[in-house]
Amino acid sequence: MGEQFDKAASLNELCKAAKECKRGVTWKATPVEYYITRVTSCKKLRDEILAGTYKVHPGDKVYVYKPKKRIATAPWFKDRVWQRSMCNNGVYEDLTRGFILDNIACQKGKGIDMAIRRVIGMLQGLHKVAPGQPVYGIHLDVRKFFPSTPHREIKKMDARRIWEPAFIPYLNEIIDSSKDEREPEIIAQDPFGERGTGLGSQINQLHQVALLDSIDHKAKSLCDCYIRYNDDFLLLSHSKAELRKARQLIEEGLNQLGLTMTDKSGIFKASNGFYFLRKRFIMTKTGKIIIRLHPQALAEERRVLRRLKKDLDAGLIKPEYVQDHYQSWIANAEYAGDAPIRAMDKFYTQIFREKPTYKRKKRYLYGKRNQTLKGGETQKSRSGEPGAQGEAGGRES
Repeated sequence: MGEQFDKAASLNELCKAAKECKRGVTWKATPVEYYITRVTSCKKLRDEILAGTYKVHPGDKVYVYKPKKRIATAPWFKDRVWQRSMCNNGVYEDLTRGFILDNIACQKGKGIDMAIRRVIGMLQGLHKVAPGQPVYGIHLDVRKFFPSTPHREIKKMDARRIWEPAFIPYLNEIIDSSKDEREPEIIAQDPFGERGTGLGSQINQLHQVALLDSIDHKAKSLCDCYIRYNDDFLLLSHSKAELRKARQLIEEGLNQLGLTMTDKSGIFKASNGFYFLRKRFIMTKTGKIIIRLHPQALAEERRVLRRLKKDLDAGLIKPEYVQDHYQSWIANAEYAGDAPIRAMDKFYTQIFREKPTYKRKKRYLYGKRNQTLKGGETQKSRSGEPGAQGEAGGRES
């Protein structure tokens, strides 16, 4: 075996992976039981891997209801540990090597915050190049990205990207563990063969992000203001012809991989506003960028708080759980300024008969250092510092 594989299968790395995998799921019995006995459990897993008797379990099917109803696959905890160890010791670096900067999902140091910053930076950059010229954009998507991804294309990508050959059989087994739900006759007629990967597995997430890397490089060379978050494409430009050409290029690239593109919006004007990652971006004539929450965000949070209140009164959850949930919502809502947070704080106080406690970050989406504030404080400008609205008014509410 290679050096990377030997390290990934070592007892030390497997125990380290178990510690990482149990984060956020210690309310479940299986992860806690596995972690308490992690030395013996990881030794048993290591013996299975080295003996060649390890098999990937298909996982449990679960439903994800937000932002829309989807079927996800919850891998067994033992499988999660082995996948994490493989990613920590070569697979992650091999799959993500050569990515463009604006391929942002499922990677270290990247995420929603960086995506919002990049979109703002692109809009402001286009405004500086031609202040009076309108900025156009297009928002594309892949239809049923995880369920329609061909197994054959992912295996070809692994053979091309993964440097450690000993990892390939395990990666192929993870791919094959996601069974195609279609009828055998339909699968036989499909030129791409079996399709579908399980949403929820770390390896599958990386596979999906890496599969469209060749499209990213081609589209980026044609349209500089290009960003992709998993299967969501956003392109911005002063030229409609450039956007149409990039759209055709992306569609052709997806067809070659056996995937189908969906145009969510057509060509739009940035000044009219557009949605990306459930945030609404509006660019004014002066170059100010305004961010709004999705229209359903406040209504959804009110429903969740009412349900949490009932569970709290029934003794099913602890107050800390409610506080953690509200802290998470605040982190998502503070991009849009103070108004939605003030409205939700008022509703929270009416429901729970007490003011919410949380920490806020004074987010500077234009490169300034974040400043942590306590919940309920008004974000005021200090002397010599920019105000809470930021340099371009991105926090206007």
